[in-house]
Amino acid sequence: MSTHFVCSSPSSRKAYRKSSFIKMCKNSILNCMLIFFSFLYSLTYADVCVKKSSCVCEFSNGTGIDLSLAVKSTFYTVDTYEINANESQYTFSTFFYHPCFDALLEANKPVANNTCTISLSLCQYSKSLTQDNVTGNFVIDKGVYAYMGSSNDTEFTADGSSIIYHNGPSSAIVQLVCTEGENKLAVNSLTVPRLIALTFYSRYACLTRIEEPGRSFGSTLLIIFFSFVVFYLVLGICTKKFLMGATGIEVIPNLGFWMDLPNLVKDGWAFMINGFKLPARGAGPVTSPDPNSYDSI
Repeated sequence: MSTHFVCSSPSSRKAYRKSSFIKMCKNSILNCMLIFFSFLYSLTYADVCVKKSSCVCEFSNGTGIDLSLAVKSTFYTVDTYEINANESQYTFSTFFYHPCFDALLEANKPVANNTCTISLSLCQYSKSLTQDNVTGNFVIDKGVYAYMGSSNDTEFTADGSSIIYHNGPSSAIVQLVCTEGENKLAVNSLTVPRLIALTFYSRYACLTRIEEPGRSFGSTLLIIFFSFVVFYLVLGICTKKFLMGATGIEVIPNLGFWMDLPNLVKDGWAFMINGFKLPARGAGPVTSPDPNSYDSI
């Protein structure tokens, strides 16, 4: 029996440490990659408020935002103003907001460059008060209506807290704030180039259970009716075919009634048109029962 002794040289120990370091680095890279892809997955598949309509979005758990009850016949409005650097000009603005669907702005005036003459959800009316350099008096212009967005081109932010109204190269955002009390519109930011941020305070901006529209009562009755018709035909055909030995058209249940149904309907219409009275009895022998009596119907 012989015993072998293995002595590790400095070079072999150095190679071992090098391979251990490489393996540790590989494990670290794999861990970092796993963390990165996990983070990327959470961003990609995070629960978002999916748009159901121009003012309704829903999360995967059935909750969401529904502004449909905040709609009224008129527009929500808010007034604001801006002062330029040398205080020689003031700009007064009124914002009009109609959530959920577009409407005509009845307050329009015949001013130049009016782009709010169509149905819309957002509009800005601006007029300027400018100081005359000669007289020092302030002169106010007629103002201008500027179209800002329609309900046909909107999107919710991922968290459902805002609605973005696209308008070509510019856009406007309406932030939704859950609050009690009366619905209210406010100006949050006036940024140039145009990215106007408004805030809509409403109890309907609160997270709520989104109810899916169900079937109407008439649809339910039709489903029940046709279900009974199918059940009646299947049961009747099986009964006449397998228990009574009927073949061909004879397998239809109550065939005589269905064949005579058009004549029955015709007689019913004639009876109704005649004022729910039987036709007058003509000359001839008396029959029993009397054709003008109820028993003859």
